[in-house]
Amino acid sequence: MKVSAFNPVAKAYSRKVVPRRFAQFLTLIHELELSGRERVLDVGSGPGELSLRIANQLEAGGFLHGVDLSPNMVRLARRSAEQHGHHNVTFDTGDALSLNFDDASFDVVVSSNAFPWVGDQKAFLKEVVRVLRPAGRLGLVTVSNKCYREFAEVFRAVAKKHPKLLPQPKPFKVLGSKGHTLSEAIRLVQSSGLSVQNSFVLATESPVGPQEYLDRVNAILNESYLSQLKKESERKRVHDLLYTGLAKQGRALRITESFCFVIAQKAAGVQAIQYRKAG
Repeated sequence: MKVSAFNPVAKAYSRKVVPRRFAQFLTLIHELELSGRERVLDVGSGPGELSLRIANQLEAGGFLHGVDLSPNMVRLARRSAEQHGHHNVTFDTGDALSLNFDDASFDVVVSSNAFPWVGDQKAFLKEVVRVLRPAGRLGLVTVSNKCYREFAEVFRAVAKKHPKLLPQPKPFKVLGSKGHTLSEAIRLVQSSGLSVQNSFVLATESPVGPQEYLDRVNAILNESYLSQLKKESERKRVHDLLYTGLAKQGRALRITESFCFVIAQKAAGVQAIQYRKAG
């Protein structure tokens, strides 16, 4: 993960992307079946929408900690928590690969769409297991390899025709992001020793105009796929080519958002000391 990649898009992400994820958040909360007394950790909490919705489900004794690599995201989350009068949440900057919490600190760990951006996903899952209490649960949502497929197809076509402008034909790979199939996500979670309880893909399609499509994607990527282009004229040309490619679909243009859900549990008899970080 790179802090510089996510700080600039924090406000745009909060406005253009998060409101389209409400169904995803509600689905994850439904799958977790919270009693209300859990200590919950949200890794990659972003502007805090999922965290605050979970906090609404918590009763006396329940608490949520949100961590995100981006200070701007953390500021937005703290502001939202204050505006809504939440006193059972905290938000701090933190790295998913080195969580600043003791072993066996949480009943539940959730992570919504941060997983594709983590450089070492196995190390991340090892940290999740470490901070989970025995029988604790993970609620993981990760981007499917079908997400934003329309944009990816147009991007590949432009890259093939103009390799000097776009030498990397996969736009999300520029930041090291990787979409997963459901079976890939399940295998990764199982490799950490967690037992998968439920898994499925949630996908939606909605009509959208080409500029709105680009705005939504850029609220995540901040046009990082143009980072190798130094001239403004070249950047504008690529933007226009992508716009034209999407616009060719006319009223048939849809934006596909597709996510893999994996609900897993740590074994009840596993002691936290087995997962303690060295040093």
